[in-house]
Amino acid sequence: MLLACLWAPPGVALNPDRLPSQYLFDRFGRDEGLPSDTVWVARSDREGFLWLGTKNGLARFDGVKFTLFNKLNQPAFRSNDIRDIEIVADGSVWLATYGGGVLHYVDGAFTAYTTDEGLADNIVHDILPAADGTLWFATSQGLSRLRGNEMRSWTQQDGLVDNRTFRLLEEPGGAIWVSTLTNGLSRFDGTAFTNFTEGSGLDSTQVHLLHQDPQLGLIAATAAGSTYRLTATGPVPHESAVLQTGMILHSALRDGDGNLWLGTYGDGLWRVGKNDTLEAFPLATQQPGYVFELSEDAEGNVWAATMHGVHRLRDSDFLQFGPAEGLAAATFVVTQSPVDGSIWTGTEGSGLFRLNPDHSVTQYTSEQGLSNDNVSSLLAEPDGTLWVGTFGGGLNHLHRDGSVMQYGRDDGLPNVHVMGLQRDANGRLWVVTDGGLVWLDPDSGRFIERTDLPATLLRELRADAQGRLWLTSNGGLLQLSNDSYQLWSEADGLGSNLVSTTYTDANGVVWIGSRESGLARLDGDQLFQFTLEHGMPQLSVLAILEDDAGCLWMSGADGLVAVERAALDAVARGESRRVRARLYDETDGLRSAQFLGGFQPAGWKTEDGRLWFPSNLGLVAVVPRDFSTLAAPAPPQIEEIRVNGEPVPIADPLMLPAEAATLEVDYTVPRLGAPHTLRFEYLLEGFDRDWHRVGGRRTAYFTGLPPGSMTLRVAASNHDAAQDTSPRGAETRLAIYRAPYWYQTWWFRILGTILALLLLHRLYRLAIRRAVVRERQLEMLVNRRTRELQIALSKVQEISRIDSLTGLANRRFLDENLDSTWAQCAAQHAPVSIIMLDIDCFKQYNDAAGHIAGDECLRKVAEALQSDVLRDEDLVARYGGEEFLALLPGADSAAVTQVAQRIRSLVRELKIPHPNSPVADYLTVSVGGATAWPAEKGTPDELIQRADQALYAAKAAGRDRVRIEESNGQIR
Repeated sequence: MLLACLWAPPGVALNPDRLPSQYLFDRFGRDEGLPSDTVWVARSDREGFLWLGTKNGLARFDGVKFTLFNKLNQPAFRSNDIRDIEIVADGSVWLATYGGGVLHYVDGAFTAYTTDEGLADNIVHDILPAADGTLWFATSQGLSRLRGNEMRSWTQQDGLVDNRTFRLLEEPGGAIWVSTLTNGLSRFDGTAFTNFTEGSGLDSTQVHLLHQDPQLGLIAATAAGSTYRLTATGPVPHESAVLQTGMILHSALRDGDGNLWLGTYGDGLWRVGKNDTLEAFPLATQQPGYVFELSEDAEGNVWAATMHGVHRLRDSDFLQFGPAEGLAAATFVVTQSPVDGSIWTGTEGSGLFRLNPDHSVTQYTSEQGLSNDNVSSLLAEPDGTLWVGTFGGGLNHLHRDGSVMQYGRDDGLPNVHVMGLQRDANGRLWVVTDGGLVWLDPDSGRFIERTDLPATLLRELRADAQGRLWLTSNGGLLQLSNDSYQLWSEADGLGSNLVSTTYTDANGVVWIGSRESGLARLDGDQLFQFTLEHGMPQLSVLAILEDDAGCLWMSGADGLVAVERAALDAVARGESRRVRARLYDETDGLRSAQFLGGFQPAGWKTEDGRLWFPSNLGLVAVVPRDFSTLAAPAPPQIEEIRVNGEPVPIADPLMLPAEAATLEVDYTVPRLGAPHTLRFEYLLEGFDRDWHRVGGRRTAYFTGLPPGSMTLRVAASNHDAAQDTSPRGAETRLAIYRAPYWYQTWWFRILGTILALLLLHRLYRLAIRRAVVRERQLEMLVNRRTRELQIALSKVQEISRIDSLTGLANRRFLDENLDSTWAQCAAQHAPVSIIMLDIDCFKQYNDAAGHIAGDECLRKVAEALQSDVLRDEDLVARYGGEEFLALLPGADSAAVTQVAQRIRSLVRELKIPHPNSPVADYLTVSVGGATAWPAEKGTPDELIQRADQALYAAKAAGRDRVRIEESNGQIR
């Protein structure tokens, strides 16, 4: 489990072994939401909120947001200047104001106690909750006590040393000490006052501090810089020399880890160390160092109320050393001396640093004999000497006496840029340079190059417990043997050839770090590449170390990653799909999340189990067993509700009007030290299908809510894994009811259903009626369209069989009727005759009279043929050009002769002048005819051919005459 891997039991307060610069400092002022930069007091309540009294109002802080209370939003407020805050046993809050009396906050409402209720004055500096439940108030016009509902006051007339009281303190026996800034101290035993002022037990009339400390007892501090122990007989100078600071002590705090913190009136914040030494804690402020109040919350954070905001001091899970502790900023490599346990680190441009066990620092540069101040590789020897590789200055051997032996190109180094140092199982010293890999020949003192390696930039050489040598490079990972090597690269499954580091665990598994593709695992010949999909939060691994609990810690470009090695093994073996990995960055207390690598060693595990990593802001030491534990978050609290953008009172159930178009619910869980570790989710039952996971957002938004009952569920959990969702924590529930519009009520739905059914029935009947009418209209329309279509079809048919010029049947229609007439006459054993006629010399007529006259001539001939000369059953057609054909079913040779003669006469009777005719002065025709008996022999074509031969005979005989072909073939 990742939690077991990362965290041990929680730490309390601030680690006294840390230097002041190694704590985490945060300041909150007006820019962060406080109503004023002048903060008089800070107190945390049992729910985890921090209450802050400022010069311009009261603020409640949950770690993210300040909720403000003042005269604008609280009618009970008569002053915004809050001088003291006390949380009493029942959880209610008492406030001392400057000019507005005392305020009591309980169940979300404030009640004021002023001179109208018997308070000595409305200017109140301090509140003391006594052991018996009474409340004491230090005012500018005397001392007041509230017992039950009874308010009583004491002034100078009652023996008080001065009316302008300032601080209050209770003895274990119940006596009350009262300090002033004008006339010293009073001790009240419940009956009488005993006074102590300058010259009678005190060195100053101004007493700034009254404090009860579990180790130092009851103390008082004056403006003269003296501290006194308070006894039943009066104040005596305190025997602790460290308390006689000469500074005006204004506030004090003994935290949960035993640190004594002192806030001064003008000299800032101090801590009394274990050896009774004073350590200054410089606060991030340009204002005078007035520390008005000190307090500690349940998470162990120390809060300092000052003239320039409130300051938070908290422990970091990381022990960090940088410029503030005497080191340089950009550190490249780190190792530990096996002799005295000191830490060595190489830097960019600042040389070599030695961090001694007492945290003192020694620096070595070119002035102390180093060849270069850019230290890029380190190797600590058992004899206490140190090999120091530089980037540009070759190799140095630093001896215990401070002397330095330098090695360069003249000694066989192929390049003066040293990347890594390693001794193998045989004691041979290997040096990785920008120009290749060499080893030091102890006999000659020269370096021998290994020349069989690929031409690429080499990075780091490590020897594992099995004696194997692993060399990282920009071309992949190499395992070296005496005269050969094996290479793993992208072709073998590595995510990138840019391999920066390796680590071999106790099982012989090799863990491979890349600056671009993250972590890979090599178990024998099985290579597995981890990706973001496996839960790894970053794709940059510069160093790999394993802690005593089996966690791998990996530095990278985006922070420090911790993950269980067993979980990684399970993913690589296919037993699991994802790991729970934790990414640490600046939000977790790191000064910088940009770790450095590419040089050896980029990480080191010391004998005490600490893991050291270089970064661009110094060294970072990880002490997993000291990591703080995140307590399970409390159920979220509803802070504000807005309907249609306007705040409404918080109620359960929450009754929403029908007009509620939008709903916003603010919720929170107070976490004062690390609020970013909280994750929220919510679900509106009756509306949402699934939980909304909203990260650190503390507002739920809803639109389009349906009428009826719903339940809002809000839960918080700890964000303990960068790529995993931790279990859902305790929930807060809020019942919500949205009233329906009148058209959303049950009775309207029933009425609407009935009306809808009636309307549907009416519409159905109307539709049926319209369908019947429509059917009739459609039927009439179809009949009309059918008739029109029949007429149109008839016209088309007529057009297709009528000659457009003469109005007679055309050749196509003649052919169709000839076949049917032939078949009919054959069936009836009747004759059929054909008459063919041709206008004589029609071409000459056209040439003389013109084509228009020719067309008119053809029409007149056609009209003559359609006169009474033919029967109804006869068919006359234009056969082509100036030729015409008449089909006479049932007519024999005699009948056809009479018809032919009649046709010839009719044309002559037209008396159409023909100036170019050699036959006559008028238009004439030549006529030929023939008769056939279809039942006996012949075909329609043969009959036409015979009539045509007769026509030819008429033309040959001189035109304007008739010729008939007999059945025997004779023409007469």
